[in-house]
Amino acid sequence: MENQNQSYGPIDSAQMISEKKPAAHNVRMIFITVVVLLIALGGYIVLSNQGLKVQVQKALKLVPATPEENMDLAEIDLFVSEIKDRTIPWVEVRSDKDSAAIGDTVTVTMYGFSGGKDITGYDALIGIDPEAFEVISLESAMPGFQIFKFDKGMYHSVTGIKDVQMKEATVFDDSALLTIKLKPKKAGENVVTILTSKDNEQTKFVDKDVQVLTPQIGSVFITVK
Repeated sequence: MENQNQSYGPIDSAQMISEKKPAAHNVRMIFITVVVLLIALGGYIVLSNQGLKVQVQKALKLVPATPEENMDLAEIDLFVSEIKDRTIPWVEVRSDKDSAAIGDTVTVTMYGFSGGKDITGYDALIGIDPEAFEVISLESAMPGFQIFKFDKGMYHSVTGIKDVQMKEATVFDDSALLTIKLKPKKAGENVVTILTSKDNEQTKFVDKDVQVLTPQIGSVFITVK
């Protein structure tokens, strides 16, 4: 008769566990190897494709976005405009020369007329084609006004604010407000203009009573040879 008191070890004996470990370990190693190979293959594809490489760099913020990526350049039409009535508020740009050679320096000045109103601030949207001109500098030409400028690609957004310490009235009367130095890059008839509005921005004057004045706008042609 068989021994009724025969005992068996626990199901998960040390021996059985030691036999399972190599199999489980091998499965994990195969899985890790496959994942590493897939990552390496994906990295090779990205690095070998310049377009994908740039997109990944921009997504990770490893390279800065260019101004043109902040907006659709086709949305801006740099048009020619002129002042119709100089007895009511206006703003326009004028050039120190009608023609220039590629690589020369051209100075464009923005002038304004406020119709007798005391101005404490202004916004100006200045259309400049980046393919036609390089903007070297953009500075305030009105004493007592500090400017804040932003390159939006096809135009520059400028805000001018009067120093609160200035107590004298500031009436624009064919007054120089901004000076812009440009370097022509492309031959042809090129225009620098003022934009009435774009998105949520607009060209305007603000007087001491916080009243908004929407000025007429004027542009200038510059022939580049």
